[in-house]
Amino acid sequence: MKKFLIKAKIAMDRGKYWLSYINFAMLLFIAVTSMKEYEYFSFLQGRYWLVLLGFGTLVFITVLGYIDLKKLKTYQLESEIYARINPVQQKVFENQDKILKRIEGLEKKIGKK
Repeated sequence: MKKFLIKAKIAMDRGKYWLSYINFAMLLFIAVTSMKEYEYFSFLQGRYWLVLLGFGTLVFITVLGYIDLKKLKTYQLESEIYARINPVQQKVFENQDKILKRIEGLEKKIGKK
């Protein structure tokens, strides 16, 4: 039962992730169509502006994502924090430390001979 609940949670999280893209597209569509009602935005009368604004926004989001990944490195820090919190990862890190200490001890023994 526990595994089923975990798999269901993962499936819902992935669905929520993809649903956010649909939500974004609907928000963009509503914003552009409501902007057409104002005289200041009369240049938005053609349908191609929706596509152009959507494409421009996706490019902007991609640039922000690139800056986040390459310059700010918050994704790497977030991954490290999740790894430290995860009990399975903690066991892996503990085993890695034990192995490194054993290797260091063996290197010292070999160096003394």
